[in-house]
Amino acid sequence: MLLPFRLSADDLNPRLPLALYNVGCHEQHPISRPSGYLVPQCFIAFRGKGRVRFKDGKSLTIGAGQALILPAGQPHEYYALPGEPWLLGYIGFKGRIAEELITGCGLPFSTEICLTDAEALLNPLKQLWELADQSETSRAAYISGRLYEFVLLLSEMAELSTGPDSLPVSSPAQEALRRAAGYMQEHFTETLQMSNIAHVVGYSVQHFMRIFREAYGITPHAYLQGLRLNQAVRWMEEYPDMPIKEIAGRLGLEPNYFIRAFKKAYGIAPGRYRGNLWNKAGL
Repeated sequence: MLLPFRLSADDLNPRLPLALYNVGCHEQHPISRPSGYLVPQCFIAFRGKGRVRFKDGKSLTIGAGQALILPAGQPHEYYALPGEPWLLGYIGFKGRIAEELITGCGLPFSTEICLTDAEALLNPLKQLWELADQSETSRAAYISGRLYEFVLLLSEMAELSTGPDSLPVSSPAQEALRRAAGYMQEHFTETLQMSNIAHVVGYSVQHFMRIFREAYGITPHAYLQGLRLNQAVRWMEEYPDMPIKEIAGRLGLEPNYFIRAFKKAYGIAPGRYRGNLWNKAGL
């Protein structure tokens, strides 16, 4: 089931404490939101898997049968992982009780939520998508009620764990890793050596690489590679005429290496990826 992005008719009844902002379900392409989203948003993976990264360096893998709820304004980015396309459903909430309702139902923010039956959420999601296109003021309360029911159903499907949410390293190491992640986010277009990054945070290369992988589940090189490839996708979207060679150069990468890395991550060469992107946009 593919449901293109749909923004709900705005301000049907601004007095409602809970209202629909946006809804959709489709194969997800890379998204970066350095300032977060305007409203709380719920993501539900129905197929494939993808990765969500946060400003502090933390990352989550969200696969089929899992959900994720993000509060308004939390910086993040997400993209599909290689393999089966990442079919992602999403709903944005607004209204003065939006976040209160989510927490009141026992649903956590910014962590994986395993679902007992994600497929059971498909029809309610489709119904909200169909309702989002209706602009009659008289329907506003009805839509709000269906949204409330959706959140309740989601909470019933959730298998909540009580495991630790902190990094499995000491506090000084946490701070060092956050500095390292921040340094890579600021300098990923430059030629970076792991020895330089380790030096910035005061660790040996071996120790830095070990605790980074323990904390984030990937190597610092893979994290840096992800930053570069996400930026490449953004440039391809914004500048359709920019040569692939120039994109690679701006990222401090040799063109052939960039093409191989991009194809490994997204399953398609960057030139074809950009062509598909703009064909879908009708350009």
